[in-house]
Amino acid sequence: MNLNELKYLLYLTKIEGLGTVRIKRLIDKFGFAENVFKANAAEIADVENIGDKTAQQVIKAFDNFGEFNSEFDCYINKAGELNINILPITSGEYPDLLKKIYDPPVILYIKGKYEQGILTNSVGIVGTRKPSDYGKKMAEKFSEELSSAGISVVSGFARGIDTYSHRAVLNNKQAAAITAAVFGCGVDVIYPPENKKLYEEMTERGLLISEYEISAFPDAANFPKRNRIISGLTLGTIVIESDTDGGALITARTALDQSREVFAVPGYITSKVSRGTNALIKNGQAKLIENLEDIFAEIGNKLVGVKLSEVNGNSVKLKDMPELVGNEKLVYDTFLMTIEPVHIDHISERSGLNISDSLVTLLNLEFKGVIEQLPGKRFKLIN
Repeated sequence: MNLNELKYLLYLTKIEGLGTVRIKRLIDKFGFAENVFKANAAEIADVENIGDKTAQQVIKAFDNFGEFNSEFDCYINKAGELNINILPITSGEYPDLLKKIYDPPVILYIKGKYEQGILTNSVGIVGTRKPSDYGKKMAEKFSEELSSAGISVVSGFARGIDTYSHRAVLNNKQAAAITAAVFGCGVDVIYPPENKKLYEEMTERGLLISEYEISAFPDAANFPKRNRIISGLTLGTIVIESDTDGGALITARTALDQSREVFAVPGYITSKVSRGTNALIKNGQAKLIENLEDIFAEIGNKLVGVKLSEVNGNSVKLKDMPELVGNEKLVYDTFLMTIEPVHIDHISERSGLNISDSLVTLLNLEFKGVIEQLPGKRFKLIN
């Protein structure tokens, strides 16, 4: 890491009136942050959306640069103590996909074993903080299959779908890729606090990433902003369960703005947490996915060193629905309109079978691993 370049870049982030987009434009023109300090006001003003007034503010701020040395030294020492890697946008190790978006973070703070290209093959997974059992299983299914295929899973470390996605990769013994979390606070801040164990495991076997300075508080306004990083780091984003006002839809919108793929797992039409995902599909903003093949159909040509034929043959075993015969299809269909367990009386009524025939059929479905029985003669789908 070039500490001198980092110092100049960090100082630029502290100048009022610049911001991420303008700093990126300065870097695009001058190559490195240090070169910005060597430019005159006219050269700076010539950069798109800077202008004379902002250029004069920048030049004036440069006068106090010498006073920044002691603050910067403390900053570097603290990063070292916390094992935080600081990655400026001018570094050759900065993620290529993220650098291509309109407003990439000018500095990334990273915990974990980061190396150049580690997120080249990656997909984001986002969704509600209060998933159904179905949503949890879908997060686990796609996280396991993607990581087994050598595709990293990026999410936001939040409760719910994010946590289930991260955990599924860490628990996958066949994983050939990692999981990365994008924080809405300092990368040294464990939020939510109940994810302390997950945080520790991801520090060892995954990545924790933030654009916010060390020890930055988890302010509510930070989280929608960080969503652009989740989509920006990845080739596509999967939305699993989201209401129409869910934060996951913000990530879907940023992915579309960045010309990245958006996928959605269809949900039950009676479920509140599926209204947003189903709307994405209905409006043509997301591709409906059921398996890994659906994802490969859109991003397969952008993946490096990963082929679907090799994945299916070696590392990932896609789970197919067992063949349903006789009354099994009738009974199975009674579960498709709800995520809640269904009582035997309702199953009998909806399928048109008597109680005895319904119970026999349910037993067959249980043997096939399709449903499970709960107390009180209630049944629910396993997948």
